Amino acid sequence: MARARPAAAAASAAFCPARPAGALADALSRIVPGSSTGELIPLGAAPDGRTAYVAAWTQSFSGVAALDLSSGRLRAIRPFADPASDQADGVSAGPWLVWSQTHSLSDLDAFTVYAWNAQTRRLRLIGRSLAGPAGAPWPSPWHAPAVSGHYAAWAQGYGPGGLVEIRLANLASGTVTTIRRGHVQAPFFDGPLLVWPESDTPGSETGLHAYSVVTHAPAALPAALAAVRGTDFVVSDGTRTAYLSPDFTALYYSPAQDMPARVRLRLPAGEDFTDLALAPGTLAWTTTSATYLASTTTGAFTQVTPRYGYATGSGSVVLVSDAPSQAVSSQHGAHPPLVTHVVDPAAIAWPECSAGSAAAGK
Repeated sequence: MARARPAAAAASAAFCPARPAGALADALSRIVPGSSTGELIPLGAAPDGRTAYVAAWTQSFSGVAALDLSSGRLRAIRPFADPASDQADGVSAGPWLVWSQTHSLSDLDAFTVYAWNAQTRRLRLIGRSLAGPAGAPWPSPWHAPAVSGHYAAWAQGYGPGGLVEIRLANLASGTVTTIRRGHVQAPFFDGPLLVWPESDTPGSETGLHAYSVVTHAPAALPAALAAVRGTDFVVSDGTRTAYLSPDFTALYYSPAQDMPARVRLRLPAGEDFTDLALAPGTLAWTTTSATYLASTTTGAFTQVTPRYGYATGSGSVVLVSDAPSQAVSSQHGAHPPLVTHVVDPAAIAWPECSAGSAAAGK
């Protein structure tokens, strides 16, 4: 007798548009204090869902900070040396916040990588870009570091012709090692596996490769990832997996590691996917039109920003940021406020997804 799959595996073959009950609308009507007056770019959230980590540009502070989501109070983690040019992109998991910080608005190849522990309040520099013979940094894929457990990983250029290496940091000990070199792209974690796209030659189609942080050796890919080709837009939490087609028009999803992903959504002509994020029970994606949130249990999804914007997933909540209006952008210049909302996935009553097409309307 066949074993029944968990509820998450029962999601329909296609995601479908729907309107969930009022909890989501209520969440989107509430604004994180401070997000309407200064630019706060979410990097992640603490496990309790009450604190977010942000790159901030406000009248009183610019840098990486912890943000109290109910009061809007910022607690500095590391100020920017030059708020006019410094930027940060990062991710949080468990007690760790890890981010890459760049120092120019026109060149993202010079960067430093920092790790901060919310329990000990200890900040550590764990990596930096590598310079070539002429002193300029080697080109690197621009992507936030990946974090899982007590490990972080990132990609950085080390040579000519697009040569890139994967760096793995043990955040508990501070040890950093190089685990792969070649024509590789930015890594992500899939449970205990560190996974990255790699091609044989520059510009050729990539396939995924994996390394186990448990055995410290190359590892086989799970079925959900084995068929991925030509894309570096892949997200996983060790159970669920989602990724984009190479042409950014189709969304693949698998609810379990032993299940190959299937197309769950196709976009209409003229529209592309631009980002993906996972949170408990939910998957978020952004297109060239807006940002959407879906239940990975029922398959229902809905639009959560008026236009574009983006969503930041975490192990507790989803942070939804609206795109600034033209008027706001003109008034504030390089750092316009990004109105942000906190969505608790557990509070949303998603309807069941009825049978239908996998094509998405707006």
